[in-house]
Amino acid sequence: MKLTVNESLFLQSFRQTRPDQFSRTALAALFEYLQEMDRESGSEMELDVIALCCDWTEYADEQEAAEAYGWEEGQGKPVDFLRENTTVLEFAGGILVQNY
Repeated sequence: MKLTVNESLFLQSFRQTRPDQFSRTALAALFEYLQEMDRESGSEMELDVIALCCDWTEYADEQEAAEAYGWEEGQGKPVDFLRENTTVLEFAGGILVQNY
């Protein structure tokens, strides 16, 4: 049996399991990204809140995120540095980085 997860249920699952892990806007960006991955792959992934919390980190901006991964001045744009290594989701008020 499968349960289709819409954005409301996705947000509720995080509020119940890890309410302080991501901002509302970060979760909306993550939900949209995961929906697109499902469409592109033609398969449906299982919602695993804990795994997503382990796989993604929210940062206030791209420089903070890039510095967490060793970026230094002179290495180009912080977001380009990140995109060379991982998936980056930008949204109003922050950035999500798939941990690597």
